[in-house]
Order: sequence, then C-alpha cells, then structure tokens
Amino acid sequence: MEAWKARLVKAWPCIASAVLVLLAFPPFNLALLVFVALVPWLISLRQTNGREAWKSGYFFGLLLGLGQLYMLGTLAYNWTGSILIGLLPWLVASLAYGVYFGWVGVLISKCWARGWYWLIPIVWAGLEVFRSYIPVFAFPWGLLATPLWPLTPLVQSAHFGMIFLVSAWAVVANLIVALLMEAEGYRRVRPLIWAFGLVALLSLYRFSQPETGQKFVVTAGQPGVDLAFGPANSRSEDLRAAIQPILDRADGDGSQLVVLPEGVADAGQMPPITPFAPGSTPIVFGARRGLEPTFQSALAYDKGWKYVDKTRLVIFGEFVPGRDRLPFLASALRLPSGDMSAGTEGTKSMEVAGITVGPVICFEALFPDIAYRQALNGSRLLAVISIDDWYMGTMAPDQLRALSVWRSIETGLPLVRSASLGYTLITDGKGRLLAQAPTGERRSLREELTLPEKSPMSPAAAIFPIGALLATLVFALLPRKSARSHATEEQG
Repeated sequence: MEAWKARLVKAWPCIASAVLVLLAFPPFNLALLVFVALVPWLISLRQTNGREAWKSGYFFGLLLGLGQLYMLGTLAYNWTGSILIGLLPWLVASLAYGVYFGWVGVLISKCWARGWYWLIPIVWAGLEVFRSYIPVFAFPWGLLATPLWPLTPLVQSAHFGMIFLVSAWAVVANLIVALLMEAEGYRRVRPLIWAFGLVALLSLYRFSQPETGQKFVVTAGQPGVDLAFGPANSRSEDLRAAIQPILDRADGDGSQLVVLPEGVADAGQMPPITPFAPGSTPIVFGARRGLEPTFQSALAYDKGWKYVDKTRLVIFGEFVPGRDRLPFLASALRLPSGDMSAGTEGTKSMEVAGITVGPVICFEALFPDIAYRQALNGSRLLAVISIDDWYMGTMAPDQLRALSVWRSIETGLPLVRSASLGYTLITDGKGRLLAQAPTGERRSLREELTLPEKSPMSPAAAIFPIGALLATLVFALLPRKSARSHATEEQG
C-alpha cells in the first residue's frame, strides 16, 4: 500500500496535467486551460532521467488517449454490437497514444537537462508535426491548440505557421508559468514573455486587416439524415425529401453555390445516380466513385460533372492494412468489402460557379497540408464535405468542427462545411463563424461571403512546422546531459 501511495504522489503532476488538458477539450470546453495545463508536468520533468521521463510521458499520454479516443470504442460498438470489440480499438489506440507522449516526456526532460528550456515549445510542435504525418498511422487528433479555435483574434498566427505555431505559443505560456513557479529570475523568463507577446501581436495585426474581394452567396445544406446507422432501405427517399427543398430554395434565393455532405449519392459510374435533381445552382457534394478501384470523391455539377478524389483515407474505416492477410478484421468490424483507394493525382481543386473551390473531404480536414495545397492551387473557397454520423454522441463532431475552422484560419479562406447530421457551418477568412446549424436537424444556411482574389496564405507558412520537425529530430540525436551535471555547470 505504501508503495502505491508513493507512486501516486510521484505521478500526480502528469495526472493533473492530463486532466487539465482534457478539460480544455470538448465536452468541457475550458479552452484557456491550455495555457497552464502542462505546468505541473513540465515542472516534474525537470529533475527526471530519461527512463523516468518516458514512464511519466507514457502515463500522461495514456490518460489523454482514454479521454480523447473513446469515440473509437463507440464507433466499433455501433458497428458490431459487441462491448468487447468496442473496447478493443479504444484501448489499443490509447496505449499507442501513450508511446508517442512517452517520447515527448523524454525530449522535454532532455531540454531541461541541457538547460535549453526555450527549446521545449519547438520540440512540442515538432512532435505534433511528426504525429500528424507518420506514414499510414498519421492522426493529428487532440493537438494542444485545438480548443482555442473560438478565440479568433488571438490565434491568427496559425496563418503564418499553421496550428503547430499556436500549439508552440501555448507551450510558451505554460513554460513561463512553470519557470516563475520555480522562482526563476525575470532575466531567464523575459525572452519567453517577449516571444509570447510578439506572437499575440502578430495575431491581432492579422485579425485587424480588412477583408476585400468578390461578394459570393453560398448555401450549406444539412439533410439531418443518419448516413451511418440509419435504415438503408429508406435512405434514398429520406435524402431526396431533405435535399431537394434545399436545392429548390437555392435556385430562387440568389445562391451561387450549394455545398452538400459526403455520402449523399452513389457514383459507381459517371454521371452519378443521385436521389435529388440538380437545379440551376451549381452544387458540390461527396460520393463514392468507381467500383474497382473505389474512391471517396468530391463531385460537382455545373452544366456538367466534375470530380476530385480523396487522398487521405481513414485507417480501419476506409482501408485496412493487410486486409487480405487478416480477413477476420473485415468481418468482425463489418467494414466495407474491399478497401477504398486514395486518389493518385494529388490534392486538386475544382472550377465551379465561376470560382476555384478547394474540396476537403471529411478526414482530410484534420491535415493542415490539404487545405494548404488547396490554397496554393488558387482556391478562393474551401468546401469541407463530411459524414460525422459515425461519432454522434461523442465529442468527435465538436473536434472535427474545430479542425475545419483551423483550416480557414490557416489559409485565410472562407470555408463552408456541410455534414449530414452536423456540424454544418460557414466561416469567413479569419475563421469567424458566420452561421452554424444545430446537430441532428434538417437545415440550410445561406451567407454572403467575401472571396479574396487568391488566398493570402504564403508558401512560407510551411517553414515553421518543417523547421520544428527538423530541429526536434536533430535534438533527439544529441547526447543527453544529466540534470545534476547541468546544475553543477550553472553553479560554477
């Protein structure tokens, strides 16, 4: 019993930080906690060796995973009806999450040991970039800055370094508090305070710039039809009853484009079979395209049909690695027969309604580089088409909404998001919500947007995430100094 008490006392800083981070995310939404949530854990890592830091980080990550990833269990349970199979992906994913944060703990401890405390925000951002783009298993979920999306005046720095720069900025705030609590002198903290303030001023400057460009009226449709677990035999009729009035209304109210969700039609062949009749207003929506191979695609109708294919697929949702060798996974999880294929032509935009539209298909909205490439393609409007119905009843739709808004802030482009049960929303080029439909309801949103002549996003926006990743990889290869030897050097 005494041993367990000692372990609990030793573990409380990472437990406290994990709980505070989780409170910043949905469903609690105490977003400002991200500026102080890491403080207990950062302080505790200051005097740890590599092994202790890895254990602390692993436990921190495991707790975050259990809180952040339970929607995977909900999804698997809804697929299979089995509580055991529902628990399995949640627990496995949480255990994997812990491994990632174990290395986060090791590198933060190494920063302290070398006396390079100022590098901690860069290391954090670099590891977020690494996690976001690991081949096959890339999953940029629960990034530290994610809950800050409603604070649009303060997070415009994402326009210059993507969401990763804002995460680093939040870690700077945590580091300032940690150093002050450790009674460090103002001389050591002052550079961090200046850095935090300059990034905040950069955000406020960007937010204050007026929007100029072409006025454009768009409608976003939310059918309110469950496309994941609703009755399949009536789905086509339900979609027709929900979508046709949206299209008819758009034809008469001056809308120049209608955006509809993913999965509202079957495009086994082109032209697709749709449960609705396209009107005079151009439309963008999502559908499966092709038979063998099969793609998730964004389709557009504007006096003719166009499409672009999804390039980032959901692992174990749209494809299963090694499915041919592990067929029991497909039957156990009731996955679609055969894997989806990723588009082979890269991230492409569409010419629709006289403008360049950048489709972002469901899962792709998690990845800053997809919207970044659409901006470089010349897109003037981002169209996120999604099915979030798989995760209703969890916090996943809230985080998916947040990540879509981040793509608008990063690119400086207005964004229209359409989802079958929600969240359906429209933002301006600063990420401010102009309209949003309640989840589960049948709604259409109509807004007049200001489309820039081109995205104000610069290719230089990729410099910070790439630089942070490279700096982290180089630092990871450096030998470690012990915290004791560093303290001796400082005293000397």
